[in-house]
Amino acid sequence: MVWRALSFLLVLLIAASTYAESGLKQASYGGDGAKFRTTPKNILFSSAGGGASHNSWDTELRFTNAYPHINTSSIGASPYKKFPPITHRLRWPVSFDAPKVYKENNLREYATNYNALQEIIKTESIDVVLCDHISFSCQQVVKDSKLPLIITLVINEADDADAPYINLNPIARMSDSTTENMSYARRFYDAFIWRAQLLWHLEFAPWPVSLGINNKRWEDALKLVNNLYGFEPPRPMGPLVEMVGPIYSDDITSSPGKLDPGLEQYLDEREKVVYVAFGQVVKPTTAEMSTRVLLMLLENYEAGGMDGFIWSATPGTPLPNHVTTSSGTKYYLNSTEFQKVGRILPWAPQKAILRHPSTITFVTHGGASSIYEAAYYSKRMLFAAFFGDMISNSLHFERTAGGVWFVLPEADAKTMITSLAKVLKDEKGVMQQAMQRLQAIVQIHATHALARATDLVEEVAFTADKDGKLPHRRDIARNLSFLKRNNYDLYLGLFILVAASILLSYRLFVFLKEQLRIKMKTD
Repeated sequence: MVWRALSFLLVLLIAASTYAESGLKQASYGGDGAKFRTTPKNILFSSAGGGASHNSWDTELRFTNAYPHINTSSIGASPYKKFPPITHRLRWPVSFDAPKVYKENNLREYATNYNALQEIIKTESIDVVLCDHISFSCQQVVKDSKLPLIITLVINEADDADAPYINLNPIARMSDSTTENMSYARRFYDAFIWRAQLLWHLEFAPWPVSLGINNKRWEDALKLVNNLYGFEPPRPMGPLVEMVGPIYSDDITSSPGKLDPGLEQYLDEREKVVYVAFGQVVKPTTAEMSTRVLLMLLENYEAGGMDGFIWSATPGTPLPNHVTTSSGTKYYLNSTEFQKVGRILPWAPQKAILRHPSTITFVTHGGASSIYEAAYYSKRMLFAAFFGDMISNSLHFERTAGGVWFVLPEADAKTMITSLAKVLKDEKGVMQQAMQRLQAIVQIHATHALARATDLVEEVAFTADKDGKLPHRRDIARNLSFLKRNNYDLYLGLFILVAASILLSYRLFVFLKEQLRIKMKTD
């Protein structure tokens, strides 16, 4: 697979995110009796590319949706429309090409993005900045400017939500998100050997060190995580980490979100439709890969497991002229007959399709936003993962009976056909029951997610001190020594007391014994 997605899109970015994906929000308050809302606040959002999960904060966290007295405006759309492809092959398990290219791309545009953001912060009198978690130059310029910083994430990679059994490393997350199901050998390899190999391949210069930045840029920032338990591994978290997800709305009233009459008729006339979409960033990179996707669908169509499919194949997806199934039937993609079987579209209203009762299964890349939508409408999932958190998401949902998964660039047609058949059949309804449970979790939390996230942004805007910190959320542990923080000083004191008592008792015993010996000798 040619890795077109992540690195360049994440970095040739902030010139994109700086002037574009960044949304400048002017908040004006009044009429609610809150005396602290006397000064308007300018709030900047800066993303670093990627898919909807990275960029949706700008559109979904529109203050007006939650608070009518706050006005928002954008400083403009991105002038960057095209991103050069990355020709390095990204494999699963992860190769060392991935972090190396990731490093190179972040270094290349770092200074330009830093200076551009710094200029916007000054000219627009920014008060608070929301930085996507991979928008490194944004995070550093905010820290240097001593402004309040909010980190937006979907996968909770915050250090103050870490635990020894959690895999926070975004590269290492191309496996399990926790160590629960990892063997001792794999854990040992990931913890020591892989890291040593990584340093060697990076020429002993990990990119955060060469930029003079590290995780400390997050330590005083509020982390807004568009996620929730049931999707994210449960563990203790610090006071600067807030799980606010899923920020999601069932609204499909806008015209881009509605089904057109032809697509609506297609769905209405069927009962078992499979929807296929791989997000905004990833897609099959060869006609052979697309052929395997079509064989998976058509073989299951012929077997009666489904009666139609819709594939949202983003522009540039290489498609074959025709596909021949094991029955010998040839399907020509441009023919009228094929249109009666399936629809391949350059764009599709995903929310409306998943909402339709005829859609029974979602073939997805495993991105967070797509998973939320599938869960919201209780659709079983087949994960055709590519890389990154798609892998850990897929593993998690297969283990919780929410779907089945394979790595699309590596899987053969037989594996793909069998996997889809398993999801369609859903023996004993186990997968559907799991999805109904997830539907309840998502719909309950989505009801007030937007208001909750907006409350937190307001909290930062009006309570941060002159250094951009939130003293009321500062973990008390950071004010204590290592010994006092863990009560080790108490245990040390107890140990000294017990040891002293034992030593004293022993010395007393020896003394009395000697005195008794002397007395007996004199007698």
